Amino acid sequence: MDNNNLIQATIHFHQYPIKVDVYSNPSHQHSVIILPALGITIQKYQKLIGLLVDHHFNVIAADYPHCGRNTPLVSSEIDFGYKDLLTDFIPQLEQISRDTFGQEPILLGHSLGGHLATLYAQNHAIKVIGIATGNIGLKYWDLNGKFNILKAVTIINAMILKDGYFAGYKIAFGNRETKTLMRDWSKVIFTGNYKHIQNDQSVSHQPALFIHLKEDDFAPMSSMLGLSRYFDDPTVKTLNLTNTLKGNQHSAWIKQPDEIVKLIKSWTH
Repeated sequence: MDNNNLIQATIHFHQYPIKVDVYSNPSHQHSVIILPALGITIQKYQKLIGLLVDHHFNVIAADYPHCGRNTPLVSSEIDFGYKDLLTDFIPQLEQISRDTFGQEPILLGHSLGGHLATLYAQNHAIKVIGIATGNIGLKYWDLNGKFNILKAVTIINAMILKDGYFAGYKIAFGNRETKTLMRDWSKVIFTGNYKHIQNDQSVSHQPALFIHLKEDDFAPMSSMLGLSRYFDDPTVKTLNLTNTLKGNQHSAWIKQPDEIVKLIKSWTH
């Protein structure tokens, strides 16, 4: 990856600045906006970004507001939810793509980022790639999955009541997350939908690629299908990286994203 093509931009969210990395090359025909997973900084996606650039994608990358390098960090005094990201964060990244590249971008979302990308596509003409993502509604999980989700949501909401935000770093799930974001997330568990975030849910006619990772216990295929149903003709693929990639398949892939990028390349061309 040639960092000479890196431009740094700044947007604002609730008056606070957000740093945005823009990897630009006039010869590249597609642009991608990366929406990270819960608690993962954009720095952890550098290998993915590098491979996308090497495969002729323009890339726009930023941490979520008050996360990673965006200060002040989440605390009991700082709050936002899914809707704020959908109306005041993603649109600004999309505008950077239009202004810089003259291109409609692809939203590439990992886990939480896949939720946001899917919801954004309900009201915007935009392509979506969801990696290791899914609907966390209980009906999409087996008995063991249901138990683990209910246990997690109980702990999360107890911690929010205590601290005024979710200090996920204390239990190795997420990092510093706002109370409204986590309560939005929690409600989906019991409803299986996102009507509490945006009422006008529909089925998007936009192209969408969903990549399921074998042995990903955080986003099993049943859960992914529960999210991909928000598109009328999604492409759903499974990758088995277990022979070469050890650890939690839900996030370990970002260390070796080669197969992911190959699949993205073939889907876009």
